[in-house]
Amino acid sequence: MAWSLYDGSLFVLMAIMFTAAVWQLFQPRFSWPGILMVLATLGFIIITAVNGDLEMLSIILFLAGIILVIMELFVIGLVLGIVGMMMIVSSFLLIGNDIEKMSVLVASCLIIAVIEWVIIVKFFGKKVPLFNKVILTDATSKEAGYTSHDDRSHLVGQIAVTTTPFRPSGIIALGQDRIDAVSEGGFIGQNKEVRIIFVEGTRVVVREIL
Repeated sequence: MAWSLYDGSLFVLMAIMFTAAVWQLFQPRFSWPGILMVLATLGFIIITAVNGDLEMLSIILFLAGIILVIMELFVIGLVLGIVGMMMIVSSFLLIGNDIEKMSVLVASCLIIAVIEWVIIVKFFGKKVPLFNKVILTDATSKEAGYTSHDDRSHLVGQIAVTTTPFRPSGIIALGQDRIDAVSEGGFIGQNKEVRIIFVEGTRVVVREIL
C-alpha cells in the first residue's frame, strides 16, 4: 500500500475534522474548534474534488449523517446516532478508488478522537453542555424539596374514626376527609377510633384504639 503526499494531506485534514468536532462538543457555544472543523472540512472537500476523488453520493451521505447525529441529541434512543455515524464513515470510504487505504485513515482518526474524548472526560472532567440542557439531572427526593402529590406521611399518629367495617380494608374519617385504609390485623367495626400507624405512598394502615 503506497502512501503519497495527497494521502498524508487527507489524513491531516480528517484528523483535524474529527478532533475539532470532539472538542467543539465540550464547548458551551460554537467557537474556534467549530471554525477549525469547518475549515478542515472545506479543505478536505476542495482537495478531493480537485483530485477527482469526490462523488456526489459521498457528499450526500456526509451531510445526511451530520443531520442524523445532531437529531440524535434531541431524540431518545441510539438509532439515529448510529445510522448517522455509519453514513459519515461510509462517505469517507467512498472517496477515491482505494477503500483499504481510506479505511486505515478513517480508523486512525476515530481512534485519535476516542482517545481525545477519554482524556477530556477523564483528566479534565468536562461534560457536554448540550447534555445538561436536554437531560434532567435534578433529584426528585424529599431532601431536595420534592414531595409526591399523594404523600400522606403527615397522617401518621393521628386519630380517626372508621365509617365502614374493616375486613381488613375500609374507610376512615379524619376531619372532613374520607380516606381509604387497611387495618393492621383483623376486623375493626364501624364507628371505632383508630390510630394511623403507618403510611406508604397512598397505603394507610390503622390500628384500633382499645
